[in-house]
Formats: sequence, C-alpha cells, structure tokens
Amino acid sequence: MDTHHPDYLLIDGVCHAYLYISGYGYSTVVGKGWLTPLIEAGEGVSLSFYLVKQPREKTVNAIGQTTMINRSRMRDVGDTRQDFEELGDAIGAGLYLKEGMNREGQDFYYMHTLIEVIADDPDTLEQRVTAVETLCVASDMLAKRCEYKHEAAFLSFLPLLISDPDIERKSRRNALTSGVAASFPFASFELSDQKGIFLGLNLYNRSPVFIDLYDDYKYTNGNFAAFGNSGAGKSTLLQSIGKRLREQQRKVIYIVPEKGHEYRPLCEAVGGQFIKLGPSSPDCIGLMDIRRLKASPYAAQNGGTQRRESLLAEKVSWLSVWYSLQKRNLSEEDMNYIDASLIECYGRRGITFDNASLFEEDGVTIKEMPVIQEWYDILREKQETKHLSVILTRYVSGSAASMGGHTNVDTENPYIVIDLTDIPDDLQLATVYAATGFATDITVQNGDVGTALLSDELWKLLGANSNPLAADYTMRMVKLIRSQGGVAGVTSQGMADMMALDGGKYGKGILDSCRIKFIMQMEDQEARLVQNILNLTEEETKMITRFRRGEGLLCIGHNHVPIAVHVSPREYEAITTSPTDLRARQQARVE
Repeated sequence: MDTHHPDYLLIDGVCHAYLYISGYGYSTVVGKGWLTPLIEAGEGVSLSFYLVKQPREKTVNAIGQTTMINRSRMRDVGDTRQDFEELGDAIGAGLYLKEGMNREGQDFYYMHTLIEVIADDPDTLEQRVTAVETLCVASDMLAKRCEYKHEAAFLSFLPLLISDPDIERKSRRNALTSGVAASFPFASFELSDQKGIFLGLNLYNRSPVFIDLYDDYKYTNGNFAAFGNSGAGKSTLLQSIGKRLREQQRKVIYIVPEKGHEYRPLCEAVGGQFIKLGPSSPDCIGLMDIRRLKASPYAAQNGGTQRRESLLAEKVSWLSVWYSLQKRNLSEEDMNYIDASLIECYGRRGITFDNASLFEEDGVTIKEMPVIQEWYDILREKQETKHLSVILTRYVSGSAASMGGHTNVDTENPYIVIDLTDIPDDLQLATVYAATGFATDITVQNGDVGTALLSDELWKLLGANSNPLAADYTMRMVKLIRSQGGVAGVTSQGMADMMALDGGKYGKGILDSCRIKFIMQMEDQEARLVQNILNLTEEETKMITRFRRGEGLLCIGHNHVPIAVHVSPREYEAITTSPTDLRARQQARVE
C-alpha cells in the first residue's frame, strides 16, 4: 500500500479514492431509492453506508430540549437577521423528528455514507471522482473528498463497523426509519429474466442482461428492432440473439438481403442450413409450394383443431402480390388474368380450393406442386395473357431459372440462413418478399416451439421505391408472428429509410409492433430523428452519438438502459467482420 499521494491510495497497483456525503449535504426530503444513483454509478464506484441506532427516550428528550432552547432564542432574534431563518429551520426539523418518533413510532439513526472510486491510473480516477461529484450534485447531495485521509477512509470502508472519528463526525446525518428504509440499496436497473438469453452487460452497473423475448407476461410482444451506423454492431447483435435462441431449442430463420457471407460461418458452426438464392446458386425454395398444410400447433393449444380457410386461395393471393412487385401498375383485367391462370395451374395438378385435394388418396402424401414453368406455359396459351408471361421468362429460361423450380434444400433445419446477396436489383424486392413469405409459413407451422424471424435490412421492403402491397404484407407479417408465438427482429442503418413510404405509415406500424428497440451508435442528425420518434432525453441522445462498437441503448417502453453486447471468443471468431481481425486470421493460416 502506497499512502504518499494526497488524492488517492495505491493498493496493488490500483488507485483508490474516497469521498463522503457531508452531514449537511443531504436533501431535506428524500423519495424511494434516493441512493440508487450512487449504487448504479457504474464501473469503479462502490457505496458503503452504516447506521447507528440511538436510544429512543434519550433522543426524544434531547430533541425536545433543543427545540425549546431554539424557540427561546428566537424571541430575542429579529426577523431580519440571518440566523432567524436558521433557527426556524432547526425548530421545524425538531418538530418533524418528534412527530415521527412519537406519533409514527419511527426510530432515530445517525447515518454515515462513504463512496469508493477505483481506477487503474490517476487520470481515469480523477475523471470518475469528478463524475461522482457531479452525480451527487444532480441528486441534491454534496460529496466531499477525503483529502489526506484516504487511508483512514479505506479502513472505515471495510465491513468492520469501525469508522474514523473525524470522517464520522463530518459525515453524520440524522435520519428516521422512513428515510433509512428509502435508501434500500438492493434496487437496480438489472434486466434478468429467468428464462432469458444473455445479451451483454448493463453499462450502469456492469450487471448481466438477460431477456426472454417469449415472455408475453412481461413484454407485450418480443419483436425487436435495431438501428445504428455501419459497423456499430447490428449484425453481431442479430447473430448472437439468433444463436442463443437456437440453444433454447427455438427455430431461427435469417433473411439477409446483403452481405450474407457474414452469416455463413456461424450457420455452419451450429449445423444450420445456409440457402443462397440467386442466379449463380443451385439452391431453390419453391415459389409455388403450399406449406401451411396442417393446423397451427400454436392455434391448436388455444382450441383450434383444423384449418377451414382455403390454402389455395391464400397462395394465389400471395403469388399475385409477388408478381405485382415485378410488373408495376397492373390493371384490374391483368390482375384477374393472373388470378385465373394460377387457379388453372394448380387445378392441372388436381389441387382445388378444397384443402383435402392437396394430398394423395392416402391422405398423407402431399401432391407434387407446380413450378413457374407450368404457370408460364398457361399464360402463353392465350393471346390476351401472353404479355403477362414475359415477367416469368427469367424464371423459366433466363438467368433466374434456378429459382423457379422445386424446393431442393432442407427447410426443416432449425437454423436457416437465406442469403439474397447476389440477387439483381430488379429482382431483389420480389425475392426478399418471397423469402419472407417462406419464413412466415415456417413460423406458423412451428408455433409450438417458437420461431424467430431475423432480418438484416428488412427496410428494403419499406423504402421509397417499394410496393405498398409488399410493405403492407411485411407489416402484417410482423404482427402475425407474435400471434403465432414467434418473434421478429429487424435491423436498419437508419430510421429515415423505414419512414420513406407513404409518410412512414408502414415503418411506424412495424416500430409500433416492436416492443424492444436497440439504438446503437449513430450520427447526430439520425440520433435527433430517433429522439423525436422514441421520445429520448437529451442525455440519451448524446449517449447514442458517443457509443462505441457493440454498445447500444436498450429501450423497452419507458425503460431505457445502455448495454454492451458481449459474445464468447468462439462466437466472435465466427461473427466478426472486422478487416483487422480477418487479416490477422488469414495471416495466421499462412504461417
């Protein structure tokens, strides 16, 4: 121990500084949890207070005598003198203490509060001590430094109930039972759901944060949205959530319109199915497959036993929207032609509006579904519909032919990543919509285990150039997932993009459906937009602009807590996209 520094102690290479709350530095009236700001002051700050209960009879008599003396003195003091108000305050305090002890049965205590601040170097220590002093002023308290008394303060801080007389005298404060009870120290802003997944650490007190997205008693819905600049850590957050949900035996589906290769290492590490959709990929998810063939397990739990609505009608409606994304401004006549051609296409396979027609005669085997080629041929048969077949040519004999066939990937895998990176710009909107529809079907069929649909940059369906039908479907999809026992998670670099279509109608609908929001590092202009939408305080807005990579503001209703996302070394190795880390890994392989 090095005691030669006037401002701190040096113990095992760590700097320790001590402060005390002055006896006259407390607020006269305190509320519940009035010490909570100091308890939650953050890393390197600890609080210690002890109470000395005083004998009731002796204390009441002493207070009564002191009050009588002050009243007598007050008669001889003019009301223009400074000590007139001081005597008035002393008399009022005495009467308050007497009433609390005599009428309310409260006990009288002497309270002493010490604050310990530690850091690895003197500069950091000074910053933290200054921050504590500022925090105390904001909490209507006055903290004094234990200058030249840090060794005595260190011994007083130990749990020995032995205090330095000088520090004890300066820090002594009268308190009744109500004020002492309101200082209850075991109150914190911890988020620790019993069945939750680990997200990271609370930046206020370094406590672990666990959230159960499926706890509908605590959260009205488990949907979440994450916003932040490129490189802020959104993909890391999304992948860590998905991986930990999979560890809880949930079904996880990612839809990644861009940079899908970032998701492949973790997908392969957990034994998932990586599906790369695009002209150059052989992977295919059948666009015309009808997948909702059985009653929803989640609905069955609520008394539902079977589906009575027509599955074919649902699929025809969905395919009509998918088609309209690629050919804008369809007339009513063209929409009717599309509808009729789809019904005929399925009819040639023996599939009608009767759900039983989806199965072979044994009632178990599913009939083979049509492909885009068959729909294309039907449109080509009639002169009035030939012009509608042009859109499908790419899926039949063009560059997207591999996307128009039968499903040839494992759609039953519990961890699926759908990579849409190589989709041409003119097909990306329709393909994202198709992938989202597939994920929704899987969600409905797996409601009993709970599905998580996670999408990086799902705002592509909500941008200014999007189709209102697709945007409306996306908004309804997010709400449907909650009703089927699942959760949805979306990310975006900016909130403005999500508000670009129809004055933000659809983007606001999705945000309203996401009870949980992560706001990661942003530029000042974007942070101001988020402040207006989420009603953040000025301090929270400044915090957003100063976050480091992996840090964000967790917003659940009116509760806003800054957290630092944490991943294990193996998770980080599979998730990281840092060029420095990737170059170092490549260099290690070469060596």
